[in-house]
Amino acid sequence: MTLFALGNKPMNYAWGSSPLLSDLLGIEEPDYPIAEQWFGTHPTAPAKVLDSTGGSLTERYGELGYLVKFLAAANPLSIQAHPAKEHAAQQFLNHHPSYSDGNHKPELIIAVTDFRALCGFRPAAELQADLDALAQAHESFVPLAEVFGLGGYQPAMQWIYESNPELILTLVAHASVLGRKRDRLIEQLFQLYGQDHGVLVSVLMNLVTLSPGEGLYLPAGNIHAYLEGLGVEVMASSDNVLRGGLTSKPVDVRELLRVLDYTELAEPKIAVKKLSKGIWEYPTTAEDFNVYRVEPSASVMLMDLELPNTGIVVCTQGELTISTSKDETLTIGRGNSAFMADARLFSVTGNGTGFIALG
Repeated sequence: MTLFALGNKPMNYAWGSSPLLSDLLGIEEPDYPIAEQWFGTHPTAPAKVLDSTGGSLTERYGELGYLVKFLAAANPLSIQAHPAKEHAAQQFLNHHPSYSDGNHKPELIIAVTDFRALCGFRPAAELQADLDALAQAHESFVPLAEVFGLGGYQPAMQWIYESNPELILTLVAHASVLGRKRDRLIEQLFQLYGQDHGVLVSVLMNLVTLSPGEGLYLPAGNIHAYLEGLGVEVMASSDNVLRGGLTSKPVDVRELLRVLDYTELAEPKIAVKKLSKGIWEYPTTAEDFNVYRVEPSASVMLMDLELPNTGIVVCTQGELTISTSKDETLTIGRGNSAFMADARLFSVTGNGTGFIALG
């Protein structure tokens, strides 16, 4: 049998939103933060197969090259980026302490609720205007505005990390010149992380709000930080995260600055593509996975879809029935997940919303 339900224990991270995740999973809200639930074979938390045989997905099928998560954030995650595959492989061979494996980690996040994030560097003209406004508000920011104007994102990032942390206090005092949303974000980050250089780095990044169904793709080198909300995340199976602030975890600014993509990201959101009634694709450049949203109903049945290798399905609303060309059928409800493999075709019926990652 190669179609079965998956489960796992929710992950306990300080930034997690227990109300959002426990509501999705249909469990009692714990008195500590829960942040993620993983569906895949990553050794940190391999998914469990929920049938009479049991065991982990790794034991029942083998290793997968991708990982699917429910992610619920009440507070910001770290400013971070992920390396390219070749660089990760070399640094892992070199026993670099920031690399736990030799893989890359492209990521896709799709909003289930409204979801806020920092993603990529802001368009240069827009950012320059804000840096000039800060420079006019206080002379301490004049060098940053000049450095960015002359050299762009890379020297500006270097300047920020070499600056006196006292500058964050000056930023908080004058953040109103950046507008209400930026002002509120900077105050929130300061309350959580104090005089962390990441508070100033956030000024260089796009501030994005996703509506349900919208997504962000985070390829190698993309600087990002999730802020708040519930989403479905799909990624290559790796633990390589290079952090640059807004966290109590280890940071590696030198390596982060080495792997960053220093180009502007004018449009962070993915252009979601409707393939046919009831199915949408989230196009990315990732070779490890392809991701789709499905919304079957009484009048919309998604029949005989190609299953190239393996797939993980998660349900975020209603109920989905998955069937394969090997005459296997499984129904999953909201907050549940299924794995499928070794079939040529699959179909999705029912009445609900789900996301399918094919790898």
